[in-house]
Amino acid sequence: NGQKLVIHDVETLQTVQTWVCCGPVKDMVWSPDTKYIATTSGNKVQLWSMSDGTWRSTIPDTDDGVDHVMFSPCGRYLLILHEFSLLITIWSLEFATQYFIKNPKGMLFKFSKNEKYLAVIERSECNDWLAIFETKTWKLTNHFKLPTIDAAGFEWCPTSSRICVWDHSFEHRLYVYYLDGTLSFTHEVTNPIVMGLQVVSWSPCGQYLALGTHTHTAYIVNTSNGKVGTEFKIPECVSGTAVQYYREQRGILVGTTISEKLQAQPEHKFEVVSDEVINLKFDEIAVEKKKKSSNTTAKPGKERRPKRYGISSIKWSHDSSHMAVMDASLPLIVTIWNIPTQSLTAVLELTSAVKTFNWHPSLLRLILASGDSSLCMWESDGSWIIQLPTQCSVNVLGTCWSSDGTAITLSSKENYCIGYLE
Repeated sequence: NGQKLVIHDVETLQTVQTWVCCGPVKDMVWSPDTKYIATTSGNKVQLWSMSDGTWRSTIPDTDDGVDHVMFSPCGRYLLILHEFSLLITIWSLEFATQYFIKNPKGMLFKFSKNEKYLAVIERSECNDWLAIFETKTWKLTNHFKLPTIDAAGFEWCPTSSRICVWDHSFEHRLYVYYLDGTLSFTHEVTNPIVMGLQVVSWSPCGQYLALGTHTHTAYIVNTSNGKVGTEFKIPECVSGTAVQYYREQRGILVGTTISEKLQAQPEHKFEVVSDEVINLKFDEIAVEKKKKSSNTTAKPGKERRPKRYGISSIKWSHDSSHMAVMDASLPLIVTIWNIPTQSLTAVLELTSAVKTFNWHPSLLRLILASGDSSLCMWESDGSWIIQLPTQCSVNVLGTCWSSDGTAITLSSKENYCIGYLE
């Protein structure tokens, strides 16, 4: 019934602790020091201690609903975003005191990388405001009005010295501020064909901002001067002689005789396409004509979700040397770009839509999955298919590397497993 919380040891997978929550668990989060776990069940927030399995606590005054919980970087404060984004409550786990932040704009609140500050975008008087709090005392250090029409998101610089804020999906505008409210630079495109920003990703080194758009283009902005240094546009065709092109192949039976082929498992591998020009097939947005009818009414649950188009995800390698890009119009493909040479390095084409892809935390290694029992791996010298063991019945929809890169969690809708790459 989803009420049981089970803790496993990563290396042995043995059960370390088991708790029963007050209701089905909606959300769960670890404290950064792994000493506590917070769970939300309905309108209740419960705390669990890893050092004392008998200790538990329920956070009071959450009857008005809970949207999200998170720990502060030090692990001694718990932030609760209340339903309808009315308020953020900050609970001290040591002194049972609380602080309040009014008018948060949904989930738009994040800690700086150096863990010293909390930035919150607020919506008040039909305007967006940026509030910055010091995390030791929760004192408001700065609060200023933003020029955005309807701020859609923000990101901290990896050095924690600046914050970039971008506007809603119809305005291609981005503002970068210092913590004192001084504007560092503005990036704006006024071309009516170019709509708003779909993806904003700061490189780990802090020198570049990657901006994904509807036009299948990723703009690379140099944050030292605020100018676009490179535009990476996903091409309509790729030459296998100029770019590493890997195409997933399934169902190839290995064997010379009939009996060998009957006993053999279908081979699953990447084919290197090097002697042809490959046309990338972009999914088009179909515009349906409305039928004139006065008697028809929309049926609940039958509304079609708007189809995404253009760059949908950008992820940087640990050293900022490469960038993996996915376009919603190319669901089977992930492109890999080389930042120093400003060129397309590799294209990975799977047989099913890519569900997840993640870089190794310390190596130039990319892992992809498409919802089956295998992983795809790319490195600079090649690409491989890793078939999960038969006893591991996980159709991989999500991946997450351990902080040291020695293990990777593979999850599906119903179960998960932990893999170790040798």
